[in-house]
Amino acid sequence: MAFAKKKQLRDADLKEASWIVRERGSGTRQAFEHAMHGILPELRLELELQHTEGIKSAVKAGLGVGCVSRIALEDAFRHKSLVPCHVPQRDFRRYFSFVLRKQKFKSAGLESWLALCRSA
Repeated sequence: MAFAKKKQLRDADLKEASWIVRERGSGTRQAFEHAMHGILPELRLELELQHTEGIKSAVKAGLGVGCVSRIALEDAFRHKSLVPCHVPQRDFRRYFSFVLRKQKFKSAGLESWLALCRSA
C-alpha cells in the first residue's frame, strides 16, 4: 500500500492496511484503539509487538503500517526512512497525568522536565 504518497488517509485506507501495533494494555495501543473507534473491528491487526523499535523495523521492512508516538519517530522522519501519514478525521492524541507528592520540592530539573513533557 502506497500510503506514504497520499496527502491524507481515509477510513477505507485504514481498513485496507496491515497494521503493526503495540501489545494490549500499552498506552500507545490504548491511544490507537481510541483513535480507531468505530472501525477497530474492521482493521487487520497483523502483528503485535512490545517495542517501538520493532514496530519501526517491521514498517521499514514493508510488513505494514504502524502507529507509534511522533516523538519516537522524529529521527526516522528526519532521515526519511519513515513518513507520517495524515488522518485528519481521527484523533491520535494521547493524554498524560503527572502525579507528585503534595509537598514535593520541584527542582529546576524537575520543572524543566515537566515543561518539556507539557510542550510535547
